[in-house]
Amino acid sequence: MCLRSFTSGLIGIFLTLLPGPVVEAQDSAYEFTYHTYAQSTSILRDLAESYPSLARLYSIGKSVTGQKEIWCIEIGNQATGTPETKPAAYFDGNQHASEVTGGEVTLYLAHYLLSRYGTDPAVTRLVDTRTVYIVQRGDPDGAEATMTGTIDWDPAEAPGARDADGDGKVGEDGPDDADGDGQILEIRVPDPDGRWVRYGPEPRLMVRREEGDTEGPFYRVITEGLDNDGDGQVNEDAPTTGFISNRNYPAYWASTDARFRGGGDYPLQEHNARVLVDFILSKPEISQIESWHTTSGIHLRPYAARPDTDFPPQDLQDYNAILAKGTAITTYPVASVYNDFTTILPDVPFDRQPGVRHGVFIDWSYVHQGLFSVTTELWTMEPFVNEMGWGDIPRDKPLFAIPGRYNRPDVKASVLKWLDKNEGSSRLSGEGFIDWKAFSHPTLGEVEIGGFTRYWLRNPPPGPFLQEVVQDQAEFAVVRALLTPLVKIQDVAVARGDRADEWIITATVANEGYLDTSMEQARNTGIAVPDRVSLELGSGASTADPLTVSFPFMRGTRESEYVSLYRGSWRVTGPAGTRVGLELRSEKGGADRWEIVLGER
Repeated sequence: MCLRSFTSGLIGIFLTLLPGPVVEAQDSAYEFTYHTYAQSTSILRDLAESYPSLARLYSIGKSVTGQKEIWCIEIGNQATGTPETKPAAYFDGNQHASEVTGGEVTLYLAHYLLSRYGTDPAVTRLVDTRTVYIVQRGDPDGAEATMTGTIDWDPAEAPGARDADGDGKVGEDGPDDADGDGQILEIRVPDPDGRWVRYGPEPRLMVRREEGDTEGPFYRVITEGLDNDGDGQVNEDAPTTGFISNRNYPAYWASTDARFRGGGDYPLQEHNARVLVDFILSKPEISQIESWHTTSGIHLRPYAARPDTDFPPQDLQDYNAILAKGTAITTYPVASVYNDFTTILPDVPFDRQPGVRHGVFIDWSYVHQGLFSVTTELWTMEPFVNEMGWGDIPRDKPLFAIPGRYNRPDVKASVLKWLDKNEGSSRLSGEGFIDWKAFSHPTLGEVEIGGFTRYWLRNPPPGPFLQEVVQDQAEFAVVRALLTPLVKIQDVAVARGDRADEWIITATVANEGYLDTSMEQARNTGIAVPDRVSLELGSGASTADPLTVSFPFMRGTRESEYVSLYRGSWRVTGPAGTRVGLELRSEKGGADRWEIVLGER
């Protein structure tokens, strides 16, 4: 009586009919390093060309400088449905200039999904049944400047650019590799009036001079650089690279009294942030958001600007359950940005807390759009501190919860001990800490240059440490993306009516995915789109019933054996042999189709 539709019923057959992947799933061929814009663009293009039935690469807009594309690689089996008919997950990285690990996780995730398709069951199921949107870098200009130490745009044209030294030029005197060793470190200059002093327990570290401190020697400490404009100063007019502040998104951008605000003069003033928002809004099938940042080694969930007491209970349960899966894979704990990651003053209302983060991306995507949204802070010093001992460092909370975190000298001292113990290890790839060495600076005179290298405190060294981070995150990304809602027509029953040409058609539908077809937050704010099953009548058939039956939402399984069932029923008049179609559509849960022929068994 029922003919299952092509798109929903033959996915298993496609797995056996489609040719295997062009490239074998071999991470040995993947280089776990930091890729420039040109290199990552080349990798993305190669992936899209190698897997034309699974991937499309396109730009979602020019970057803020106009010099680069903000690339999205869209991954999904085109033979099993178009993107808008499937649930979707969105991933981005490198919204902040210096947080380049995020851009490497997104790049590797694209490789991971495509190279494992057809051999890894979870990856294959994901690519066949969902769409994955990967925006590789939210700030490609800033990432390039971080990795190469140079800029390729006109600093005077950058938003927020200013002439810091009043010489009529903009951004002409920033950090430089003054000694030519391939690293931009720190310079310490002996100065009786300097504000820095060596840290007693570990003199290689510099700490702020305390008021009343008379025991030197004292230093000025600046980022390594030269006097590029000949005005006698060093690094006094650096080019702007902060093109996304993660404080310029619309949600909670300002407190109600406007005393505390996010970044910019108004929400979405930042070009790159607007590009990301416009793209997400153009893809209503997206139900999950992940934005990879650094540093702390933690999965952060909303809210950033209000307490957990305001959280819808079902959503909070879902966050805790899903992110616990992440902790099992990545070892990263879970925290509320507001409750666990923010300095909160006692007896001050949440809306007036000076420590609150306003205008944060995941607050916008969760609160305004009702999407399951997470920011993961990649890389952490926790294991290195654990190995060397915590000393006087408070141990009742993880590092991310300690005020100042990685700026604390006792934390850095423990990390430095670990680096000393592992000096020369190939895992470090030459990164870590470079001891102070004398240097004759052309304008500052005799100074010393040293400090932590580019890939250590903020981002892991290329090689094994980076590999571990990106592989763990890719594994969890697959697990997470498979937890979207996923609607199916479970059965269509046809019974005879009172007359020979009358039929009663009943469709039983369900959400077989983990999450509900809308989050509680979306339903509370009235933005959730109802799910609907519709009848499509062939020629000669008619009904007095509404063609579409709607459901406010469909419950997910949350991995239980129980599946909530929903039904639509129609009394149809038409001759035997008439074809009738049924379509189930859910904004976040995808689509499914059945076709029946009246009178056939």
